[in-house]
Amino acid sequence: MSTTISAKDSLVARITRHRDDLSPTERRLAEFLIDFPGNLPAYTATELANAARVSNAAVTRFFHRLGYDSYNDARRQVRLEQKAGSPLMLLSGESHASDTLRAHLELSVQNLSETYGGLSDEMIDRIARAMLAAKRVWFVGFRNNQSFAAYLRWQVFRVIETSILLPVAGETIAEYAVTLNKGDVLIVFALRRSTPASSHLITRAVEAGAQVLCVVDSATENPGPATWLITCQARAAGPLDNHVAVIGLSHFLATRVLELSGREGRRRMAAIEAAHDAFDEEP
Repeated sequence: MSTTISAKDSLVARITRHRDDLSPTERRLAEFLIDFPGNLPAYTATELANAARVSNAAVTRFFHRLGYDSYNDARRQVRLEQKAGSPLMLLSGESHASDTLRAHLELSVQNLSETYGGLSDEMIDRIARAMLAAKRVWFVGFRNNQSFAAYLRWQVFRVIETSILLPVAGETIAEYAVTLNKGDVLIVFALRRSTPASSHLITRAVEAGAQVLCVVDSATENPGPATWLITCQARAAGPLDNHVAVIGLSHFLATRVLELSGREGRRRMAAIEAAHDAFDEEP
């Protein structure tokens, strides 16, 4: 059977769906797995049976009941879920000496250093100038990537009036994809756990003549034919990816956009400051 990752096929979803149909022995095995399902690949079938205090036969029946052809099929699926970045599947019941504030700092600095090492001032300035010259600048991110797109859009909106964040609630990407055109700049954040819509949109934008910046991490596959491709290191010791480098890149790019916007940008920023006063808002 297929073990393609999907919401309905994940190990946890299968356990949850079949929980009421399990025998007492199988339920004990389910409770053992549900706490730290990401540990499954580390066990052989016999080791899992001993750890959960059930028989080998119970392990076999349990995974067949969940719809797997074999125990190894379940292990393989969990590895795929871990590769996809599922935080639950990356959680471990073991404590690690690396889980300290200092270790987190050192890894963050390493991610920043490796990310910045792949950049150049010339590349960042070309992107910034393209954004300032664009008819429209589109900022796109799916799932957790939308927070990165929203952050960068918010920073540069001070000087780029035609900044658009996608997706918009209740609307489809297709409704916007058809309006992408030459003279536009599309900025796509497609780090791990993005969706295929990212690469489809990039391809559509390039075909329309738009310039595209795609920000990825080392786990991103086939992001699409972007004009500029920037890889941000997001390694972490725990279950959550470390996105310090993504925010660092966004901050630096936004800073250059503001600096290069010149007199026109400063005038827009001044008008915004005056409007803050008029609306009695804190800037």
